Amino acid sequence: MQSHHLWCALAVSVAPTLALAQTYTRNFDTVTSLARDAVAGANVAEAVPGFEILLMHRGEVVFNQSFGYWASGQSTHIDSATKTLSGAAIMALTDQRPGFSLDSRLSQYLPQFTDAKAEITIRDAFAHTSGLGYTSYAITDPDLTLQESASQLAAEPIYFPPGTAFVYGGVSMQAAGAAAEVASGMSWNQWFQQRIAAPLGLEVTEYAKTTESNPWIGGGAVSTAPEFARFMEMLRSGGAMDGQQVLSASAVQAMFTRQTALDVDVRYTPLGASADYGVGVWLDERDAQGNLIGAMAAGARGFTSWIDFDDEMVGVFATEYTPFDNIQALQYAIRAAAAAVLDAPLVQVGDANLDGRVDGADYTALADHLYTLNPGIAGGDFNQDGLANGADYTLWADAFFPLPGGALAVPEPGALSLAGMAVGTLLIARRALQRGGVSGGISSSKTGRSRRAGSS
Repeated sequence: MQSHHLWCALAVSVAPTLALAQTYTRNFDTVTSLARDAVAGANVAEAVPGFEILLMHRGEVVFNQSFGYWASGQSTHIDSATKTLSGAAIMALTDQRPGFSLDSRLSQYLPQFTDAKAEITIRDAFAHTSGLGYTSYAITDPDLTLQESASQLAAEPIYFPPGTAFVYGGVSMQAAGAAAEVASGMSWNQWFQQRIAAPLGLEVTEYAKTTESNPWIGGGAVSTAPEFARFMEMLRSGGAMDGQQVLSASAVQAMFTRQTALDVDVRYTPLGASADYGVGVWLDERDAQGNLIGAMAAGARGFTSWIDFDDEMVGVFATEYTPFDNIQALQYAIRAAAAAVLDAPLVQVGDANLDGRVDGADYTALADHLYTLNPGIAGGDFNQDGLANGADYTLWADAFFPLPGGALAVPEPGALSLAGMAVGTLLIARRALQRGGVSGGISSSKTGRSRRAGSS
């Protein structure tokens, strides 16, 4: 392994005579460091065995790496992050079915909701203010249909007048899903597939629990980091994706408008003391003037996704290995670190030590971390794909040995000095890599945003 240090010393002697290639990137080493620390048990109450982080800025994936025991793009249960998918499906119904709105009552479609329950609206159901309980076996009973599930819920107690208190849970969303089936004239899964999944090209995201006939509206979906990020980016963009309007701008605005009263009685919330909730989504960050700057979908086993509106960013922390409260502070730290990257200067690809030039010291950083997972730019992972390998050497060589037009030429061996032969040897090795020598990597790309949890 000592030979690479000799090559560096020889190569440095000729570097000043060559103009550096000007290729720049954002440096997400702070995000990488936070993630590595979480796997090791730092900054969390318990170590997180495995997860994926994906960050998008203005619709472009800028960071995507897996850490610990997790494969990039792995399908996972997203638990209560399902609520945001379901909120979008409900708002699609307000777009497509005249007469169906957030103010529609469950009883208009489900006549078994009588007496005090007859006043429950779709808004109440998706803002956790319905007065129904927070859990029931009926929402996950595999022997029921969604309609039968709703009938059982209609027979259960109501605990407070609709709209007067906030109790986080999934019972009321199950009933609203049954109402949506009646209003749409098709099953919940058919509606979701037609109005949300198909337009967004979501191939994995679906309601996997409990059965096809009784999907768990508030907590039963599976997804992947890339697919959920695409869904959240559609919301961030006002309902549009790839030139198609999946949801109307007004429907998206309603999702991100607080649906709970400012003075609502908060009886149960998993997010501090907050009841700042839209249609199936947490409104978790506001600026000093009360303007919404952040929203979040979060699951019980750690799957979390967020939108930072002021930074035009979407992020996903995909896992099912840890309780949400274990990674809540970490998620905000990642958002803050990612946001800071947007304000930081770009760095030259190949400059591992960030000293403003690409030289032998940067090659040493790469060589010392060859095939190390998640080493960051400081460890030679110049393309930030989660692995220092031959692809990163190619990027370093392009910056260190540039020729006009980006071409690389191998000098004639007879014309080389000792230093020149070292350079030539590196160039020949680089050509071998390009022909299929060393390759490999995990997935990568990300950025983010910063701040603290919002207020209610």
